[in-house]
Amino acid sequence: MVPDRNDNTMTKQLHVASNIATRTLEKRLKPFGVNGSQFFFILKLHDDPGITQDQLVRSDTLHQSNVNREIARLASMGLVDKRQSKTDGRKYELRLTADGEAMYPKIKAALDAQEEALSACIAAAPVQVSREDFMAVLRQIKLMG
Repeated sequence: MVPDRNDNTMTKQLHVASNIATRTLEKRLKPFGVNGSQFFFILKLHDDPGITQDQLVRSDTLHQSNVNREIARLASMGLVDKRQSKTDGRKYELRLTADGEAMYPKIKAALDAQEEALSACIAAAPVQVSREDFMAVLRQIKLMG
């Protein structure tokens, strides 16, 4: 096998780190029957009940078809209630059901455990970097898009 000449690039390392972090989070979420694409919606709907699908797309640069698909899955799982807006019939307001609200603390605990593990990786880095500085760099990268 030929050595990867691009192994020491930021792009490669971000990609690998993202994949590993995503797989680890998926393992944490698996006992609850929720995947890495769905957990975000449970957190968001808990914090902002009544948000519309369109607002979800715009607030977090998500693709409309992904939002539609995952909200439909969560609704079929009995975790999300999707109702047509009383003020605008073209929009759907989203809320967690009682089961969705009961799921929230479990999902939040899984995310908190993930954050602790990632923070431990930052603390173990050979160069001292604060979590805040690391997050600032990630936010700066996000602005590229």
